[in-house]
Amino acid sequence: MSGSIQVSEGMRRAVFDLCDAFDRVDRRGTGRTTDTVRRSLDETIRLAVVGRVKAGKSTLVNALVGRVVAPTAAVECTRITTHYTFGGPERGEVVTRNGQRVPFDLVNGCLPEHLPVPIEHVAHAVVYLQSEVLRDMTLIDTPGLATTTTANEEATRRTVLGHEGVRAADALLCVFRDMPMRDDMDFLREWASVTNTPAEAAAHAIGVLTHADTYGGSPWSGEDPIEAARGGAARFAQQHGAHLGNVIAVAGNMAQAARAGLVREHDATMLGQLTDVDELDLELRDPNFLGELAPGILNLEVSRLAELIGEYGIRFGRDVSRQGARALSDWLGRASGIDDLRRALAVRYVGRYVHVKARRAMEVLQRLAWSEGAPMPLRGLVAEAKLRPELHPLEELDALERLAAIEPNHPLVAMLDCQLSARNDAERLAMSPASTPEQLRTQALTWSMEARRAAVVEPYPERQNAYNVLDRSFTLLAMRLGRPRG
Repeated sequence: MSGSIQVSEGMRRAVFDLCDAFDRVDRRGTGRTTDTVRRSLDETIRLAVVGRVKAGKSTLVNALVGRVVAPTAAVECTRITTHYTFGGPERGEVVTRNGQRVPFDLVNGCLPEHLPVPIEHVAHAVVYLQSEVLRDMTLIDTPGLATTTTANEEATRRTVLGHEGVRAADALLCVFRDMPMRDDMDFLREWASVTNTPAEAAAHAIGVLTHADTYGGSPWSGEDPIEAARGGAARFAQQHGAHLGNVIAVAGNMAQAARAGLVREHDATMLGQLTDVDELDLELRDPNFLGELAPGILNLEVSRLAELIGEYGIRFGRDVSRQGARALSDWLGRASGIDDLRRALAVRYVGRYVHVKARRAMEVLQRLAWSEGAPMPLRGLVAEAKLRPELHPLEELDALERLAAIEPNHPLVAMLDCQLSARNDAERLAMSPASTPEQLRTQALTWSMEARRAAVVEPYPERQNAYNVLDRSFTLLAMRLGRPRG
């Protein structure tokens, strides 16, 4: 068993043990909560996609899933929250406000325009799909914020911020067209208020600029808008680091076309034939012109292609399209930024979903222990559990998030990240895989002492906390390596 699997199993076991201890004290009062916590540890990470109306949420969901499953037109289903999760056979369910589940059929693998239950009675919909991406996460597509329909916005707030103490989302993808509006930031502040710490709120929210191909104006201008969007995303992340852990520029339509397999050989061939057409003619073409833009190429067909891959795709994708639809799709995927977003999700959320779930579980149990009327022994049980070595990775994660929120490039961030992502003890200590247990133990003790000394003289609290956490990390590692085997 690898080190990362052992760590995950240790955290799960510690939380299960705490649930059992709660139930031994007061099963009647704690059973409902502890059963929910146990189930939550077996769920995938729940990632909510939030943003203003027409910001590109559903298009982004389609690009991530790799299929057109979320409606992008103004139909009934865009007014409800929809959970896309892995399962078969592919189907949908409406979950009503009173807890009933009403099945419905998908239409060409997508949500239908109308549901079998009146909208006012719908809590949310669940769509089960055979998508490999959904093996690792549940994507939650939400109605828009800042809409004229109060019920739509309330559905988003109920899902993300919580209703009656229950929060459906573990993390956020915050979608912006370009720059955030005041109500966008108000929503992120509300998100911070329902998470445990400001650092956790930032770590569990990634911003996405979804119209990178039109950032700052027309893609026919001199500056490459996607490159400009990447620069804008970096500045945005630096400016709003207290609320967002990262900001990534993505061209939504290009990403959807590439990852949902919407580009056909006919499209690539036609785009390649536009290579010799003057860029000014392409930029200034009249969308209502019914004739040919080039020999054999109708202007209406070029307009259709522009809706599919954007004007940016028309301008910059002509050369690569001569190699066929596969090459064009690959280029659209790379240029759009969707691959960067997927990597960020894999590192930040999927790779650490057990940490996220365990921390959420501990938050729930701690709130229960401190709730009015709860038996006093529950508080002691939580305090004891937090001292267990199996749950120390949660302290490492918290220290990393606190420091990364203000100094993302500090060497301590990389060291904490190594403790969380390492596959074995040698990687945690940056030593050769051939190192003996005694060599590893000696190095762990050395680093523990160095961290302890550094914590004493460190004036900044986030760094001092990181040193203290690493001191315990290396001490626990040395203790484990010093145990007799057999």
